[in-house]
Amino acid sequence: MLRRLLDYQLSLTEKGKIFHKIRPLIEATDTFLYEAPINTKRSPHIRDAVDIKRWMLLVVLALVPCIFMAIWNTGLQNFVYTSGDYKLMDEYLAGANTLQGYFDFAFKENRYLSILKEGFIALIPVVIIAYAVGGLCEALFAIVRGHEIGEGFLVTGILYALILPPTIPYWMVAVGVAAGVILGKEVFGGSGMNIVNPALACRAFLFFTFPGKMSGDVWVGTNPTQVRESLLKMNQEAHTNALDGYSQATHLARFNINQDIKRIHVDAIATNNLGSHVNTYPAIEKHFNHWNETGHHQATLTQMEPEQLKQFVTAPLAEGGLGLAPSNYEDAYHFASLNYGLGHNGDWNFFLGDKLGCMGETSVLACLIGALFLIWTGVGSWRTMAGMALGAFLTALLFQTGAHFFGSDGGAWNPAVLGFPAYKHLLLGGLAFGIVFMATDPVSSPAMKLSRWIYGALAGVVTIVIRDINPAYPEGVMLAILMANVFAPLIDYYVVHYYRKRSMRRARA
Repeated sequence: MLRRLLDYQLSLTEKGKIFHKIRPLIEATDTFLYEAPINTKRSPHIRDAVDIKRWMLLVVLALVPCIFMAIWNTGLQNFVYTSGDYKLMDEYLAGANTLQGYFDFAFKENRYLSILKEGFIALIPVVIIAYAVGGLCEALFAIVRGHEIGEGFLVTGILYALILPPTIPYWMVAVGVAAGVILGKEVFGGSGMNIVNPALACRAFLFFTFPGKMSGDVWVGTNPTQVRESLLKMNQEAHTNALDGYSQATHLARFNINQDIKRIHVDAIATNNLGSHVNTYPAIEKHFNHWNETGHHQATLTQMEPEQLKQFVTAPLAEGGLGLAPSNYEDAYHFASLNYGLGHNGDWNFFLGDKLGCMGETSVLACLIGALFLIWTGVGSWRTMAGMALGAFLTALLFQTGAHFFGSDGGAWNPAVLGFPAYKHLLLGGLAFGIVFMATDPVSSPAMKLSRWIYGALAGVVTIVIRDINPAYPEGVMLAILMANVFAPLIDYYVVHYYRKRSMRRARA
């Protein structure tokens, strides 16, 4: 019955019929529900059940864990941060230190129902708008050009929604997807012709056009004003200070500190929790003894009161202190917690996805599940994924090693960001999501095997260079992948020349 209905609709769009101009819309519905009606007339024939539509659906299936985590984590953060109840916040922060405590908090008194509800409210409207507006743009271009609607937007629409903050206004969602699809895809000829990842093009347009809505305090809930008022109320009732107050700063925002904050400052702050198990302890001890004797503070290193610790870190070098500007102490304090995994900064929190960020990129675990599915089905290039992961890790490791071996006092006076543990870069921000779902876009990435290694490594290296050196932009994944997209044809060009020369040498031999 459905087949007959679709055939009748297609008959109304034949050449000369009244609905001929909108034939791409009818064909899109037919192709979405059934296999594309293509009959091969002559050889060679390639018979394969996996067409472009099914290829795109496999990517969507790989995104299911990220979609679930987008709903769950967005709803959980919204449930806690908009409550205005500091006791609930304390219960969440204390419970989240262990996996068991995390789930005990979420399932206590059926809280998971409210969490899922709020997550749906945050994500689903964004997805609907992205598909509706982006699909309309693609349909209009298909009608004007007289060709079929590409299935690529099945993936672009959901990817775009997952890399947005939950507080993004709906009209910006529509503007961003329209601009990204038109400028990043359709002007180059449509599906299969774009030179950059369309979803990243949409996000880049929003990031540079409306930066206030794509960075800062935009990562919790759906109403930024409500979240700010809730946090203000909680901090007032709990009588917190600048160091232990509740905030919605992301881990990347806390990573992005002033270059004047050195490793020795961060390590000195961490000694109260870790004792002598910090990287620059000998240098800290030398300065501390001088400061303690000169000022008669009668303090004990690793057991200082909060005010004593601040005085030591911010005292002038001539007095034995560490010379940090008082205005930078709060950032150094939070970076120390991030660097050493103190409090709500454990590696498992980052890996599972218990953190603030774009809705679908927070969970490394969900990204890994998607990566395994893409590799198993042959849809995603494992070479690109491995190349980008290795490029990012080795670059971060180079910075970390250099920060330890170069400079005075064992690198103690090098910028703290350079000594950040290399593996943690893979857990922060959207790097895992970018590696698995963005860099592997088959259209904007290279085709040759060696090219994919080089392309992935380039994106990984640039990501860490931006994170560690650029003080204005803590997340380098989007820009790194877009830059690698632009160089992808050039990389393929030189790799093909390399293969040809190698073949010629072998033939001569």
